[in-house]
Amino acid sequence: MSIKEYEGKFTPAATHDEPEPAASAYTYEEWKAEIFKLYPGSESRNRYTQNNLEKLIANFLSKGTPSRALFSQYHREFQKIVKWLADNGKMERSSEKEEFQCGIPLTLWVRIARRLEILYPLHHSDDPYEVEEMFNAGDWYLKGNTTVMASVPPTGRQ
Repeated sequence: MSIKEYEGKFTPAATHDEPEPAASAYTYEEWKAEIFKLYPGSESRNRYTQNNLEKLIANFLSKGTPSRALFSQYHREFQKIVKWLADNGKMERSSEKEEFQCGIPLTLWVRIARRLEILYPLHHSDDPYEVEEMFNAGDWYLKGNTTVMASVPPTGRQ
């Protein structure tokens, strides 16, 4: 049984005489270029700017001592923006450490610095820590802080 005979038996009659779809007039790249024209600023060369990074840092800094989830979100967004800026020659990777630290609220930074001093006793105080080291220390503190705070019974006499 051929495909046409099979179609005749098992498909509605209205579909038998439909023409085959025409080949697309555009390639995918041409289509994508046309779509980008409809949304100015969506080109990949303008995806992020230094201003995006500064806004992220200022926004996170304004939140005070963050939760562990919020700190992780800041780290992910920071890494995404910094990687794009560095890959496209808009930022030096060497400044990423200072930028990440600038976004950490002072109350949290004091605890992160204490943890880093314990983990890296030979680290020179003038050299910034790696972003991952700062993130891991902050994550460690926030994980322990919420666990400890949740498990401490309220003080008071009964």
